[in-house]
Amino acid sequence: MTLNQNMIYTSFLYLFLLNSHLFFSLNNNQTMLLYSVIVWLILVIYFKTSKKDTLTKSTSSIKKIAWWGVIGLLLSFMVQWGFLFITNMISPSLNRNTDISGQSTYLFLLVSILFNPIMEELVFRFSFVNWIGQKLPIWVGIVVSSLIFMLMHTSGNLMIYFGLGMVFSYIYKKSGSILTSILVHMVMNGIVIWLN
Repeated sequence: MTLNQNMIYTSFLYLFLLNSHLFFSLNNNQTMLLYSVIVWLILVIYFKTSKKDTLTKSTSSIKKIAWWGVIGLLLSFMVQWGFLFITNMISPSLNRNTDISGQSTYLFLLVSILFNPIMEELVFRFSFVNWIGQKLPIWVGIVVSSLIFMLMHTSGNLMIYFGLGMVFSYIYKKSGSILTSILVHMVMNGIVIWLN
């Protein structure tokens, strides 16, 4: 499968999932099933896609993935705290309410810690960054992907999501493995949920 096909299919599946409430009225079990199917399909598409001319390198070692994972986790929290500090200095009203303390259902936890990181990293970092990076310089793909990632997360501080998109793209590029950004995204979401 080509990167162009990957981009079309994964974007469609991601947008379909985001807008599924417009088509269906689903209970928690049905929502979990839908998420599972979409994530599984996106994973199948990823594994069937040629990695030629992408940031994915077959030589990425576990040591390199772990090293960049630790760096990525530190950068993720630095970005969050930095943008929270800056926006609080400029205008505290820019920090929208992101309290998730009441969201401890198994569905919320599974989606936040497992499904979303896998899906978002494969869509935004692998598909978008590489697809745009084949036509323009890779940094353009990273910035555009981060902007789109930010726009998909309107429930919180938008600059944090832009910064996180940049961090996840950076560690994917440096490690040569999308697994690095997936793992960092998972751990970061888990820590944020645990802290709230």
